[in-house]
Amino acid sequence: MNDIIFRGIATGFRQWRIVAIVYALQLCLALTLGMQAYEVLEASIGHSLELHKLLQGYDHTVLTDFLNVHGASITPLLGQLRWLALVWLFFSVFIQGGMLYCAASAERISGRAFWQGGAAYFLAFLPLALFFLALALVWTAVLWLPAAAGLGWALEELPSEKYAVWGAVFLFFVWLSGLAVLFAWAALSRLHHIRRGGRFGGMIKNGFRAFWRDKTRCLGLLAAFGGIFLLLTLVYWTAGSYGGMTSPGMILVFFGAQQAFVFARIALRQMAYAALARIMAA
Repeated sequence: MNDIIFRGIATGFRQWRIVAIVYALQLCLALTLGMQAYEVLEASIGHSLELHKLLQGYDHTVLTDFLNVHGASITPLLGQLRWLALVWLFFSVFIQGGMLYCAASAERISGRAFWQGGAAYFLAFLPLALFFLALALVWTAVLWLPAAAGLGWALEELPSEKYAVWGAVFLFFVWLSGLAVLFAWAALSRLHHIRRGGRFGGMIKNGFRAFWRDKTRCLGLLAAFGGIFLLLTLVYWTAGSYGGMTSPGMILVFFGAQQAFVFARIALRQMAYAALARIMAA
């Protein structure tokens, strides 16, 4: 297990160019909405004093007043999120194809391989992405809808609210474990197609076989990378709580820290893909 994790980490470091390409693509997609948001907000509320209050930290009262007064300016931006989500679906399928194609090789490869992999496997991976997205939504609904329906009963009938809180925490980890299974299953299905080809049904079946055969190692390495991601998140949040975006200089500093965090998150995903590829090869 440790050898597979270390090999995945080493592959991720060797393929930093792939991580940089994915980061650049995501940044360009985010800037598409970000520039529109900036133009709308600058024209309508650019001189509002509420913005300075929001920079000091989260304040529910200030945020509620802000949305009540300037909600008409923000509503069109929220409507564009539907189209952005659709665009991101296609982008993510292409990105996953390129990342997994590169992760299947433990060598240091050029960025050209990423574009080749994304283009070669886009059509094959698109229905697979829709299938696993549907499974994730079904899993979420099956788990959380009954919990939401029973929340009122739990708060009224149980002797303390802590039982409801601990129940929600337990349910969250069950939900997260299910998503980890779907992540590993989806990645192994794609890796099997990259190595051996096959049709939609064969990808799903062979991917699940590969996961079930090595389910302990698959979930173990995802837990390891998840722990690293949690540690990075805690460091980022801690730094943000001590500093805060209270001045133009601090805004620039935390923007850089945020982008470094995003880059590290993409690198961890590439490392996890590489580790799963080692399991598939074995």
